Amino acid sequence: MDIYGVNWERTKKRHADFWNGKLEGACLHSITSPKDGATQDSYSFPTDLESKIKWWTDAEFIIKRYRSRFENTYHAGDAFPILTHDLGPAGHAGYFKNAVPKFENSIWFEPTLRDYADLEFDPNSFLYKKTIELAKAYAEDSNGDYIVGMPDVVGTADALSHLRGPEQFMMDFFDHPDELHGALKTVQAVWEKTMMAARDAVIKNNYGGCGVGWLNTWAPGFHGQLQCDCSVMLSVDMFEEFLMYELEAQANFYDYALYHFDGEAQIRHMSHLLSVKGINAIQWTNVAGQGPPTAYIPQLQQIQKAGKGVIVPCKPYEVKELLGNLSASRLHLLVSTETQAEADDLVKLIEKESQN
Repeated sequence: MDIYGVNWERTKKRHADFWNGKLEGACLHSITSPKDGATQDSYSFPTDLESKIKWWTDAEFIIKRYRSRFENTYHAGDAFPILTHDLGPAGHAGYFKNAVPKFENSIWFEPTLRDYADLEFDPNSFLYKKTIELAKAYAEDSNGDYIVGMPDVVGTADALSHLRGPEQFMMDFFDHPDELHGALKTVQAVWEKTMMAARDAVIKNNYGGCGVGWLNTWAPGFHGQLQCDCSVMLSVDMFEEFLMYELEAQANFYDYALYHFDGEAQIRHMSHLLSVKGINAIQWTNVAGQGPPTAYIPQLQQIQKAGKGVIVPCKPYEVKELLGNLSASRLHLLVSTETQAEADDLVKLIEKESQN
């Protein structure tokens, strides 16, 4: 990664220490800014369908965009270049027969699943084949220059919500509980198959590890993201009955797992999340209309007291308060600044204010 100005050996060790509970000194901090004099190519999101499909699925075009970004990004602290393998949130909804993807600002799906008995994996589906094809293409292009993130194949229940439509899916918890339990296991098996194939495609390029692109993470083994965004609409009892299976199965499948915590509505599920031993860290998301991460310091402290790391995207002006209230050894801050000088100043602040 020398071509992008990253001391990878140092950075790799710091990330490994975070996941293994051995981080010393400053908290893990991935700070990025535009390089001084950056001339990154401008890529406007297209308006026509053909160009939208290219935006999401054309390996050469995606690599060109990311290479331009990497060349014009200043990676400070523990940041490093990582490509986000993005085919839409819960994109594995597209791996099943009769799935109809919609290529928009992300990849969404028409609610085409009328009966859970019709849920059938299609190994020849466009999105399944594209997921593996892209992982291989990214790794071949990178050749160690950047980390290739694991596919955004996250959320078994979320994938079913795509296929059924969220309104019908919520009713299924009451009207079709047995069928829903079976469907969750079907999707879980497809998820495992996909993530194993993706891991095999990228792990050599990724120095024996895996990463989550949008969160700038790397861990020294099989690593990825868990999520249950639909849980914001579920009671604690339903979360336990239907979603704990997914979390425990996936956390145990990985060597290092993080959970994407999607806003304050999931706080009621906190005790269940913290009970999953295989979840090593929880990433806090600032949902639009809700407070900044500094408004949830008691919850972030609760996560750390349970022995899990906390991953927090935040603003530069929020850093000092977070450092003053959280243990640095279990903290990963993700921050963007406007200039290199601001990034360097923030690194100095973090190194000074971190408390173990």
